[in-house]
Amino acid sequence: MLVIGALGRCGSGAVDLCLRAGVPTENVLKWDMAETAKGGPFPEIVESDIFVNCIYLTSKIPNFVDLQSLDTPNRNLSVICDVSADTTNPNNPIPIYTISTTFDHPTAPVAVKGEPKVTVISIDHLPSLLPREASEAFSKDLLPSLLELKSWRSSPVWKRAEKLFQEKVAILPETYLKE
Repeated sequence: MLVIGALGRCGSGAVDLCLRAGVPTENVLKWDMAETAKGGPFPEIVESDIFVNCIYLTSKIPNFVDLQSLDTPNRNLSVICDVSADTTNPNNPIPIYTISTTFDHPTAPVAVKGEPKVTVISIDHLPSLLPREASEAFSKDLLPSLLELKSWRSSPVWKRAEKLFQEKVAILPETYLKE
């Protein structure tokens, strides 16, 4: 199994889940920006049984995997879990499928030659499968800023928020300001 974005919140959660499910540590490849810096497609993905993508995509990067890289006799890959679910993003580094999956239909086949077959999971809001954990993590991150709200004028977070608000209000068309 290979997890890309393993140092982030979703990626570290994916790694933790695998370990708790009994996948031996040595069978979980943990990649992040350093490992993907050379650019793909990466044969290590195709040679893994499962690939979990947990990156936060901000710009065009080389593909991690594509249909051509899947057409190899060394392919073990059969499951791709694209937590990032950048299905419609033209910069998607996994351009092998075109639909988001849903809770009712969580997987979709990928058109590949040969065996094993490849299935993708690309639920746009997959982390919401764990609502308690997501709520706890969000609350933990948000609470310190909320506690600073009383003294917002001296809080760097709230000063930045006000500055951004003022910048956005300044570019609103006048018709919105009169309503």
